[in-house]
Amino acid sequence: MPRPLSTEARDKAIAAAQEVIAIDGLEGFTVDAVAKRSGVAKTTIYRHFSSGNELLVDAIDCMVMPFPTPNTGSLRGDIEAFLEAVVPVIDEHSMRRTMLGIMSAAASDPELARVHQEMMRQRMTPIRTILELAQGRGELQPDVDLDLALDFVEGPFFFRKMVRQQPLNEAEIHQIAELIVGGLLAR
Repeated sequence: MPRPLSTEARDKAIAAAQEVIAIDGLEGFTVDAVAKRSGVAKTTIYRHFSSGNELLVDAIDCMVMPFPTPNTGSLRGDIEAFLEAVVPVIDEHSMRRTMLGIMSAAASDPELARVHQEMMRQRMTPIRTILELAQGRGELQPDVDLDLALDFVEGPFFFRKMVRQQPLNEAEIHQIAELIVGGLLAR
């Protein structure tokens, strides 16, 4: 009769996989590296995960953290509060590198595409709620296309942090929020 799988070994493998991703990126991820870092034998890892890709996907899945949904009473205040909460997470080099790696790998890997979609869904849910609250308060027109508005809110932030890889200080966050709100209300 086979021994039951150890949740401790699985947890160690997931934690080590996350460390490997953070240090070496997705391009440096291997089961060998996870085994070495975790102290869990490769054979044990493969008992828990059918492939290295499954381990990678599970490790990334566990890294997805929900962002807060501020409700300050104004669209501008909510967007500022949201950006202020997100900037420190994205400022972490390993997180930014992981996110860019996932976006790249998702183009050719259906499992990572699913993880990327889930990350984006969780990432966008607070913004959608912010926009819906603004509609409910009468700040935004009821016929605003929320999907386009989400892209509009996310665009300047994403471009600045992920494409240009430039810092955002508090004054710049306020300026971006002002520009976003001005664009949404100019309709």
